Amino acid sequence: MRLIACRLQNVRRHRELELEFGRSLTLITGANESGKSTLVEALHKGLFLRATATGRGVEELRSRLHAGLPEVEIRFEAGAECWRLRKRFAGASGTCQLSNASGLALSGAEAEERLAALLGYEAPVEGRRIAQLPERWAHLWVRQGDAGLNPLEGSQERYDHQRLIHQLQQQGGSGALESNRDRLVLEQIQQQVATLYTATGRVKAGSPLAEAQRRSQEAAAALSSAHQQVADLEAAMEQWRSINERLHAIDQRQRPALLRELDLEQRTQLLQAQLQPLLQQQQDQRQLQEQQHREQQEQAQLNTRLNDLLQEQQESSKQRDLLKQQAQQLNTTLRQMAQRQELLQALLDRQQLDAEAEQLREHQRQLKRLQGEAETLKQQLAGLPEINADQVRQLRHAEQQLAQATARCEAMAAGIDVIQADQPVILNGETLAPGERRRIDASASLQVGAGVRLEISPGGGQTLPQALEQQRSARQLLEQLLQQLSIQGSEQAEQIERQRQELERDLSSLRQAAKAIPWSGLQQRLDQLAARRERLLRAIAEQQTLLDGLGLGDTTPMHEEQLLALQEQLRATNGEHSQELERCNQQLHDGELNLQRQHASLEQLRSRSAQLEGSLQVLGQRLQRLDQQPLDQQALQSQALVLHNLQAELSELKAERRASAGGDAGSAAEQLQALEQEKDLLLSQRGQAEQRCQSLGAVNPIAELEQRQAAWEEADAERARIERRGEALQHLLQRFHAAQSALANRYSEPLRAAITPYLAAMARDPHQPLLGFDPQQGFQDLQLRQGDEAFAFERLSGGMREQLAAAVRLAMADVLKPAYADVLPLVFDDAFTNTDRDRLAGLRQMLERGLEQGIQIVLLTCHPDDYQPLLLPQQTQGTKNPPETLGGMEKGLMAAPERVLVALS
Repeated sequence: MRLIACRLQNVRRHRELELEFGRSLTLITGANESGKSTLVEALHKGLFLRATATGRGVEELRSRLHAGLPEVEIRFEAGAECWRLRKRFAGASGTCQLSNASGLALSGAEAEERLAALLGYEAPVEGRRIAQLPERWAHLWVRQGDAGLNPLEGSQERYDHQRLIHQLQQQGGSGALESNRDRLVLEQIQQQVATLYTATGRVKAGSPLAEAQRRSQEAAAALSSAHQQVADLEAAMEQWRSINERLHAIDQRQRPALLRELDLEQRTQLLQAQLQPLLQQQQDQRQLQEQQHREQQEQAQLNTRLNDLLQEQQESSKQRDLLKQQAQQLNTTLRQMAQRQELLQALLDRQQLDAEAEQLREHQRQLKRLQGEAETLKQQLAGLPEINADQVRQLRHAEQQLAQATARCEAMAAGIDVIQADQPVILNGETLAPGERRRIDASASLQVGAGVRLEISPGGGQTLPQALEQQRSARQLLEQLLQQLSIQGSEQAEQIERQRQELERDLSSLRQAAKAIPWSGLQQRLDQLAARRERLLRAIAEQQTLLDGLGLGDTTPMHEEQLLALQEQLRATNGEHSQELERCNQQLHDGELNLQRQHASLEQLRSRSAQLEGSLQVLGQRLQRLDQQPLDQQALQSQALVLHNLQAELSELKAERRASAGGDAGSAAEQLQALEQEKDLLLSQRGQAEQRCQSLGAVNPIAELEQRQAAWEEADAERARIERRGEALQHLLQRFHAAQSALANRYSEPLRAAITPYLAAMARDPHQPLLGFDPQQGFQDLQLRQGDEAFAFERLSGGMREQLAAAVRLAMADVLKPAYADVLPLVFDDAFTNTDRDRLAGLRQMLERGLEQGIQIVLLTCHPDDYQPLLLPQQTQGTKNPPETLGGMEKGLMAAPERVLVALS
């Protein structure tokens, strides 16, 4: 299939656009938004989208600039015939016309079906299935932005999988790799497997296997129900037997034992009620006697403790008085020492004030000295000319300019030396004596004697006057600078500038030193210190007596170190006295607390002693009353013996009952009541069990079980037979797939061999393509081997993905050509945006190989210079018709037979 020409009307920005395609290459150029992608989309939808389609696919073709419905006309070659296709997209009223050179003219649905057959598809894309449109010829039409996508990914329809496999089979070295009979057998196996299983391998609903499994499950459920019925009958009979055994045990063993235990409990309770008053009287008398003895012992201990506490309280009072006297003496000593410390601190403060005043006076003297030195430096600085570093650099630069200009002038000027002369030598009218030397920097006349006259010109041509002018300008500039600075030269200027810098540094150092002196308010601070010193002297004079006591009364003042040592000695002594006072106060506090505790203990002991006196009186009175009511000890012992025997028998019965119950079984009355309730329940359950046995035994359950067992075995055998057949079919299908997988290399290898030459044309050191093939999934795992490592398509750079995808598309078009009359159109819409400039030459060679193989390439780009060399083979053939520019309402036709250039503006 080859594109010949096209015409667009009212498609987006194109009101009318007509162009012809070259037989091998069509290079379409234009800036962004010039309608290149619109042209590609219109051609694609004209070939594959039904004219009566509605929705987004058609709306994207409508023009917002020009009135009218979008129309697309395409002339193409297919099946060795030239065809003309015309589509008008107008929704339900859209039209499609298809005709050929033989006179065949089709329209409507018939034209759409014939067009789809020519392009290799069953039917065109409907509007509601617009999602299928990008998959049509996705391996041949590279849209803008999709060049870096893997052509072998996604649905097999995207790259014409069936025709590609067929062509690879035709190109295989041993002929067809898979016969028609093989495919027919495989399809039949797949159909039979599909009747039993879904695509995911599960049993298909409604299939014979599913029905057999259902019948087997129903028979298994019926068999299980029969087993359950037999088990229920046996369980009901066992329940009736166990209920009878339990009722017999209740009536014969448990109930008589509980009745005997209840009788013993009643007799024991009656006898205990008779003995209780006598036993209580005996116990009360014994308890009162014991309590009287305990309280008498406690009263004796309290009296001893009271005497000890009274003696301790007297000793504590004496010790407290001694501690109070000691504390008063220590407080007096501490007050005296505090006064001495205050006096020593005042003496230290006086010395500190004297030192601070002396420091301030020293600051005054330093400030005056620095001010004098700074004034001297300012006078020296004012006596020097104001010359800075920039002026020195300007002066040196002017001297260098003058020296360079003078050197150039001397180099180009001529010189005359008169060494010896027997005739007069006259230069410009001036006679030169022997040994005299003159420099000539302009044309001069030289006369020797009367008959020789010479014209002398220095070298350099016009350069010498320029050099002289530069010399004059440099000398003038230097003289102006020297006059402004009032100096003789740059050396003097540099010396003056250095002196000024040193003086300014010294002055800056003095300013920094002055800043370090706190000169602000010096005199005011001295006056304040003097007033403070006067107040300290008066305070010290008031304590002259204390000074004499410390040995500081003579006129010679002590040094600060001596005062500090004396102060430290007083502080240490004061600390010792303070610790002693603190210990004394703590002992006083502890003594007071001890006295309070002793007083509280005495009060508690006196109160308890009074309570014991009253309690003993009451106990004596109660014991006296009990002694007046004597007990019959013989009758009491006889009744106690009877009670003991009853309690022993009762304990034996309870132990037997607990042993039979396995733990705490509660009281006999509770158990008797529980047995009665259990008996009633068992009688009811025995009746129900009898009724159930009669119901379950109405029909022979054993015969029913055998019948259902036979039915289940028959259904399960049928299920197993169908399952074995299905598993055999699946196994056979897997063997077919395994055989196909074993031949997968014979599909992937021809395609890989077709890709390799295109990669070799692109680079001097080509990379090797790798890909796999799966009978169900198709081609996959596209990789590129670089050296010893293989990289998946997704791991390559953006430019390399574009180039590898282009090589794969060219190879597929090359392989598919025989199925389309030995030619296919391959469209690249701005497909190489990430390819670097160094790879463009190799990319062009790869495209050139595709052209040589007979592939029709349509290349759309914003950079025509990158692909201009592809047009050179056609230009060398003598093309006389230059490309015309098409755009807007203009239209043009490029009739270059092989390779043409179209520029959209």
